[in-house]
Amino acid sequence: MIDRVKSTIPEELTASRENLDVDGFPEIEVKKNALWGKQTQRSLKNFNIGNQQFDKRFIDALVMIKHACAQVNCQHKLLTKEQCDAIMSSCDEILNGEHANQFPLSIWQTGSGTQTNMNVNEVICSLARTRIAESKRSTQSSQKKKVDIHPNDHINLSQSSNDVFPSAMHIVVAQQTQQALLPTIDLLINELFLKQIEFEKFHTVSRTHLMDALPVNAGALLFAYRDQLAAAKCAIHQSLDAVYQLAIGATAIGSGANAPQCFGPQVVALLAEYFQLPFKPNPNLYAAVSGEDALLRYSGALKQLASVLFKVANDVRLLGSGPRCGFNEWHLPANESGSSIMPGKVNPTQCEAMSMVCLQVFGNDLTVSLAAANGQLQLNTNRPVIIYNLLESIELLSDAMHSFTENCVCDLTINRTQIETNMRSNLSAITLLTNYLGYDVSAAIARKAELENMSLAEASEALGFYSQAEFNNLLNEQLKGYTGSP
Repeated sequence: MIDRVKSTIPEELTASRENLDVDGFPEIEVKKNALWGKQTQRSLKNFNIGNQQFDKRFIDALVMIKHACAQVNCQHKLLTKEQCDAIMSSCDEILNGEHANQFPLSIWQTGSGTQTNMNVNEVICSLARTRIAESKRSTQSSQKKKVDIHPNDHINLSQSSNDVFPSAMHIVVAQQTQQALLPTIDLLINELFLKQIEFEKFHTVSRTHLMDALPVNAGALLFAYRDQLAAAKCAIHQSLDAVYQLAIGATAIGSGANAPQCFGPQVVALLAEYFQLPFKPNPNLYAAVSGEDALLRYSGALKQLASVLFKVANDVRLLGSGPRCGFNEWHLPANESGSSIMPGKVNPTQCEAMSMVCLQVFGNDLTVSLAAANGQLQLNTNRPVIIYNLLESIELLSDAMHSFTENCVCDLTINRTQIETNMRSNLSAITLLTNYLGYDVSAAIARKAELENMSLAEASEALGFYSQAEFNNLLNEQLKGYTGSP
């Protein structure tokens, strides 16, 4: 056990600093009944900015790191068993949902997250002191040597905010990805597959440049969405490989100063077991504290997912537009009234909600990109805003995909009458005959049909190529051999 010398202010210095606390800063009164200490209280005073606070799941990740660190510090005989037990039991209380109101700090604080790290240290310390005191009273051992617990010397032992905070960021991102984001991607992909099977019975008009194009199997559109979502999911999985690498053990700058040998890997092993995720030590601890490349790449994967969802939502909105004067090929479920002034109007609200979520994710990714690029020398000092934006993006995308699946895709139907009408009017169907008629003849037929508002068969007859019956027979034969399906 290492003997720790208590810090004191020399008497002559105290005389000239009567209003300073023991740590050299102005005295401050801690809020009554608060479990936090003076560092947290000063942060509440100095960073009264906005109302955005850290997600409880992120606080829990920090607390679990403290739990694991206490256990490893005890193994290295840097903490007594009594200290370790008190710290771990206090962490368990917080992880069980108690004391949630003891973590009030704004995300707009120091870029290393030191204030929140100390908030966690101080709360755990207060709880641990209470546990030790209660234990002594129950065992009538008050005369024994006092067991000291200090937020920096014991709760933060062998650690720095610079390795604890990014480790918690990686943990909570990986956890929420596995628990929330990936399952909702699968939910949407599975529902699109069921809808694809249902729609494969029909052919409709494809559009390129928003103009009529070749006939396409209606299920092929959904097949394309599924594949794009699967690619985005794969990008997220690939980005997680680096997210699973934790900075703990790096301490302040990556050198591991003030931490015992093998401390980081031992803590990571405990965290991997607790969260049942493949966490591992970052192979370059200097890079782990100075940059956030892993979460930057992860944010890019979220942006890819948002881009796909944005396209899907806009396509569904276009194909459902109408009901009389739009595309009107897909019937979107009518979940609520669409207008406060136009009776009977129903709007594509799920598509619009999804689009707005995607726009927010695009903005969050830009913030993450700029924040990741603005670290200097041995530390990235924008970490609170990075994790805040990432967790918001994960939550918004997960919720929006679930809502879009349940309230739109599940009850999506084909307007068979409209797509049959469109198929009969589709001039680009002539493309199926170009190998037989030649490009120039096909173009002449399509052009005349468009200019004189004729069917392709009528235009063919008017130009003297084929009678309407002959042309229709040729086109039907080609359609029989053309599925346009996935």
